[in-house]
Amino acid sequence: MTVMSSRERLLAAIEHRPVDRVPLCFEGVCHGSVVPIDRRYPDPLDRARYYLSRGVDHAVHLTPPWVSTSNVQTRQGVQAQPGEAAPILVKEYVTPAGALQQVIRTSADYPHTHVPLFSDHHVPPTRSLRYLVNGAEDLPALEYILQAPGPEELAPFRAQSAAARRFCDDAGLLLAGSAPGVGDPIIWLSGIEPVLLAALDDPAFLEAYVAVVARCNLRIMELLIDAGVDVIVRRGWYESTDFWSPTLYRRFLFAPLQQEVHLARQAGVKLSYVMNTGAMPLLPAFADLGFDVLSNLDPLGPGMDLAAVKARIGDDICLCGGVNNTHVLEQGSGVEVERAVCEAIDSLAPGSGFILAPGDSVGYVDGLDTDLVQRNIDVMIATWQRVCGR
Repeated sequence: MTVMSSRERLLAAIEHRPVDRVPLCFEGVCHGSVVPIDRRYPDPLDRARYYLSRGVDHAVHLTPPWVSTSNVQTRQGVQAQPGEAAPILVKEYVTPAGALQQVIRTSADYPHTHVPLFSDHHVPPTRSLRYLVNGAEDLPALEYILQAPGPEELAPFRAQSAAARRFCDDAGLLLAGSAPGVGDPIIWLSGIEPVLLAALDDPAFLEAYVAVVARCNLRIMELLIDAGVDVIVRRGWYESTDFWSPTLYRRFLFAPLQQEVHLARQAGVKLSYVMNTGAMPLLPAFADLGFDVLSNLDPLGPGMDLAAVKARIGDDICLCGGVNNTHVLEQGSGVEVERAVCEAIDSLAPGSGFILAPGDSVGYVDGLDTDLVQRNIDVMIATWQRVCGR
């Protein structure tokens, strides 16, 4: 078979066409990156050149501004409260429909000097003393907060995306972009237990909440499509059965994703859906949705069975992942990395429709042996080259 470009190979795998070799991708069509490599090559185009030099497939990844920073007035302050060992951060969003507040308990491991709108660190109730959105009365103000960026705010992104598109065309690479999805923003803004209790006790509120966030996500997808991306990596970390039952998933999260699949298909753009754990009970729903890629599959996730995933949806949906990031690539031996790569290829590669990748980002935890991480990444690449051919 003629040697393919990275773009041709990834598209062929996504479309279940024959490939000259199984693709290996650390960034772009899935969520994640490799921290030691990111630090060495902070510029995304330099990083793409590095991966190409290693023979690895790659997609240059864009993250657009998700919401405007100028349409809403914000105020942030620090409070000292009795019984609290660390200061409390309070951020207020003032909109024509009212004001919303986030109240955050700080600590030594809180990574932000200000309170961002979206953060995994705000999800635990031990961190968020008050979530931003707490009921139906907060949704009109939230709609103002989630308004689209204006032309001036989008200008840097448009320039970046145009340069990245030209680079990808010259280098034979895919251009990808990220969208937040629906379940992730809702849980960032309201926490896990309040959202799931609302699903049971106040479904009308949650349906309206989902609609507000889904409109925002569609707008972000349209921005990426307009920027010329080939793939949209759509977050679904907080949409798995680690949080939602299959019944609740069908009721609240299925229809927005179905609409996104339709939009991407109309635009000729691939949709990669990110779900690391808790995916097994949702495979029938995924088959009905028919998105292009299920990414970030982790073989060590609870209940995960790569062969069963392949058998249930692998003929129609490309599967991306297969190697655990935490226990294998960050902490494992070279022998463990070799075994994990071979097992992933054996389970998921037959019949095309597979992209080898880590289950998630590699090297983000403080105190890791970055030399070990780099050695294991090198072993992963070498094993892939030996098994699949270069």
